[in-house]
Amino acid sequence: MMRLQGKIALITGGGSGIGEATAKTFAREGATIMIADRDEAGAARVASEIKAAGGGAEYVTVNVAKPSEVERMVQTTADRFGRIDVLLNNAVYTGVGRVADLALDEWQRTLDVSLTAYFYATKLVLPIMVRQRAGVILNTSSTAGLVSDYKLAAYAVVKAGVIALTRNTAIEYARKGIRCNAVCPGSTETPGFMRTLARPRGFKETFASHIPIGRFAQPSEIANVMLFLASEEASFVTGACIVADGGFTAHSGNPYVPGQGPDWE
Repeated sequence: MMRLQGKIALITGGGSGIGEATAKTFAREGATIMIADRDEAGAARVASEIKAAGGGAEYVTVNVAKPSEVERMVQTTADRFGRIDVLLNNAVYTGVGRVADLALDEWQRTLDVSLTAYFYATKLVLPIMVRQRAGVILNTSSTAGLVSDYKLAAYAVVKAGVIALTRNTAIEYARKGIRCNAVCPGSTETPGFMRTLARPRGFKETFASHIPIGRFAQPSEIANVMLFLASEEASFVTGACIVADGGFTAHSGNPYVPGQGPDWE
């Protein structure tokens, strides 16, 4: 039996990357998907591809930085399907720069898209799930919420905030039949990340070499973790932060003795 048969899943940032892969994975397992994305062409493409594969999907264009549009997104989904069983907060934006150099408007936009929108969508979906006495909320965090990287203070702050939001939501609504979990992906081959690594030449290969498993994640690999958490197989999992990073955060970062590193024989 398909693991999400009959479920309605709302996925923000569903027009590409991890959101797209998760939408297609959930649809393959029987869920009907509402894809929410600022990129209408991307959202429409993913919905069309899901339907072409025999699944159910619709899309809504939304800028999650605007509370009124988040309200419309949730209301549209509830009106269309009569329920919301799974919410995946996945849309993301980040400003980049050292702390003293980061523009205030970039900091604010990062908070608006990558943390406040998660809170607000969760706030709006919770009453629906409480009435249903069932629901799953998933949040895309990142290893950046657990460790630090140069020029990514804004990103690290929102991703750490996502983990805290996840835990608080989980404990407050656990006895209402609602589970809330976060996934912390490591470096994943999404279009945006690959564009970032394209400069300078050779940096992509150097970056990948620092991951113990020796490569980047595929979006489908992160989607499989999302699927587990959305399914009844994870019925006793709530308030968790599942790291899927190829071993990256397991390593101290210290240099290794020659012959005892990742390429030992």
